Amino acid sequence: WAGWGHASENPKLPELLHKNNISFIGPSERAMWALGDKIASSIVAQTAEVPTLPWSGSDLKAQYSGKKIKISSELFRKGCVSTAEECLAASKKIGFPVMVKASEGGGGKGIRKVENPEELPTLFRQVQAEVPGSPIFIMKLAKC
Repeated sequence: WAGWGHASENPKLPELLHKNNISFIGPSERAMWALGDKIASSIVAQTAEVPTLPWSGSDLKAQYSGKKIKISSELFRKGCVSTAEECLAASKKIGFPVMVKASEGGGGKGIRKVENPEELPTLFRQVQAEVPGSPIFIMKLAKC
């Protein structure tokens, strides 16, 4: 049992254990990747017709064969924003306020609330710096 936190959420753990003929009690690496990643899980939800908040990949749907769902790296990248300019364009399409989120963030790291276009570039760079190398996406701020 992998427990919780760090390695237990990393799809590389069951993949490496499997390659070394070590049993892993938990989800497969494919399930961990598809449902453990914020971008991939949103694409899976949309493919299954589950409503999602507006986000930078709102129109994306994966290939589904009836048994397996496939999210290509190209499809995944379409849900991401990689520059402050792309972030601003997606945010304007979604409508402020938005959340700038690092897909690999968690526990409050790699997430910023953006109220207006003026503060977006600074907050986008903060998310990039806080979770280096992580894909970033934009999501509408949920309000009650």
